Amino acid sequence: MIPLAVITAFLTTIITLFFNSISKAWMNLKAKKKEVYATNVQTFIEEVRKDFTDKPAKNKMKEPDDFEGSLDEVRAWCRRMTLFFQSNGISKEWERIEMTLGKIKGGKDSQA
Repeated sequence: MIPLAVITAFLTTIITLFFNSISKAWMNLKAKKKEVYATNVQTFIEEVRKDFTDKPAKNKMKEPDDFEGSLDEVRAWCRRMTLFFQSNGISKEWERIEMTLGKIKGGKDSQA
């Protein structure tokens, strides 16, 4: 992972170069517009900082057992899969579908 200080320095340099290159246009802006632009840049930097700040590790849920095709177990198994996805941060639909299909096994008379 790239250290936050490096990212902040890089963004600061880019922003400084940008503002230096358009200093004439910047000087012609009214104070209110300057304030809006400065606030937007500050908000952007804060969002980037949030993305790169170390977050505490969550307790990840163990992967549910394979589904064997019992009709009585469908809802409970689907709930367990949903909880597993949520607790492990799996949000992309294609990942959820791929993992779910991989957990479905034949079962009695191939009911699964």
